[in-house]
Amino acid sequence: EINKYRLCKFVLSLVKYINSIHNHLCMSFTGPLPLCPRFPDAMAFAIEAERARAARYEVSGQTVDMFETRCSAHLVSFFGDIQVGEIQYPQLLNFANHCAQKGLKPATVRQLLITVRKVLKWACIYGQLPALPVFPKIKSQSTPRGGFTPREVLSLWHWAKHLTKISPQGSQHYAPSHRDTQGGLFSKDMPLPVWFRWMIAFMVNSFVRPTDLRNIQHQHVQIVRGRHTYLRLKLPESKKHTETIITLKPAVRVYEALLAHATKMGHASPTDYLFYPEVANRKTAMMIMDVQFRRVLDAAGLRTGTRGQNRTLYSLRHTAITFRLLYGQGIDLLTLAKNARTSVEMIERFYASELNAEMNVGMLQSRRQRVA
Repeated sequence: EINKYRLCKFVLSLVKYINSIHNHLCMSFTGPLPLCPRFPDAMAFAIEAERARAARYEVSGQTVDMFETRCSAHLVSFFGDIQVGEIQYPQLLNFANHCAQKGLKPATVRQLLITVRKVLKWACIYGQLPALPVFPKIKSQSTPRGGFTPREVLSLWHWAKHLTKISPQGSQHYAPSHRDTQGGLFSKDMPLPVWFRWMIAFMVNSFVRPTDLRNIQHQHVQIVRGRHTYLRLKLPESKKHTETIITLKPAVRVYEALLAHATKMGHASPTDYLFYPEVANRKTAMMIMDVQFRRVLDAAGLRTGTRGQNRTLYSLRHTAITFRLLYGQGIDLLTLAKNARTSVEMIERFYASELNAEMNVGMLQSRRQRVA
């Protein structure tokens, strides 16, 4: 028994020694936190750690920017200079109630609690917090962005075509001047580009995300003609997905119209962008496309969905996936999810949530043929 006691004591001391060496090495590379860090210090340390992860390509720069924005916009004003060891369940519950009183939706409150958890997690990893506190559970109902019906898609097409011909001054011979530009680009009151309606049709037939619109170049598009005609899209990585996207056949005609217009305007080189190629800052190009699409939605009276949600460019991707579920014969969810760069769970949770059994009544009442 004495030998067992000495052995256990030796093992415990060895574990403590190894843990102390590990903590010392970790802090020597990242910079130590104070012995009893306050929340702003731990938050700054967590931001630097997330930036280091982005430098190692573990997370995207956009994720780090969102993390930093949430910290500065919501966390600092509530927690102040409190020590991280004092943050327990009551403080976290008060924070959730405080966010709800400000009118934030449950999904946003959940994201903010995840941000707090990440800050405390980094403090816990480097030995400044013994353990993570218990976090309150916030229940939120996922609301799909809302797609369009075929009639509504046709209405969007016609209104986008109409907005390419309007004149802000009511004159058919009005010539735009420098007064109609903002930052070198035409303001929201100017006519839409002629290719804008093609962009709407391209999204409905290609399953791409709105963020893909700002990154897609002509070198990413390949026309395939054979037994089936489609576009093969080898787009840059988005949301950690790198799969090749196969479009529907109408997307080929849309791209050919885009390519002909781009050739006419001198923007048809392999590295030119399909949409707003003259805008070097692609975030600005994405913002312009969002604003202009809202103009089309407002003109068509389709800004609000059936569940009261605001429709955006993302609703076109929702429409593309929903149409395949409705009109595709024997569509395989796994194949559809892979092609749309998402998961089966996301399709069942968001895209298929607005479908009902009567929409595919023919498939439900179908019968297998007997084999002799």
